[in-house]
Amino acid sequence: MTTHFLSLAKSGSIVDLDGTFFVQFGIFVVVSVVLYAVLVRPVVRLIEARRDATEGTLDRAGRMSQEAATLKRDVDSQILDIRTAASAERLRFIEEARRQERVVLDRARTESRSAIETAREQMGRSAAEARAGLQREVSALASVVADRVLGRSS
Repeated sequence: MTTHFLSLAKSGSIVDLDGTFFVQFGIFVVVSVVLYAVLVRPVVRLIEARRDATEGTLDRAGRMSQEAATLKRDVDSQILDIRTAASAERLRFIEEARRQERVVLDRARTESRSAIETAREQMGRSAAEARAGLQREVSALASVVADRVLGRSS
């Protein structure tokens, strides 16, 4: 056996290139082409399709995120506008209520002053009538008391 390796080493080549090499190379090329067509190309297409789908989904997600941010800004702006309008309306209602309060208080003061004045006038008339009535009675009582004191009987 060792002589066989030595003879190969002297000839200069370990591999003999005979006809089987070309047959094996041909089989290798055919198998490689068939495997590429049957296995590699569909796998590459699948990977590319998944990548495209993922990138498409990411793009859609990015667009949706931008749309959501835009909608949020719009809603926030509308809420701010509504709050501002509501605040202005609330202030307008408060001012209107204060104005009505002043009107009602002024009317109540006027009516109470009028009622007080009317009551004072009635009290004055009642007091004058009471004085006049008492004056008449005082005169009559004075006559009666004077007659009794003087001993006159009536």
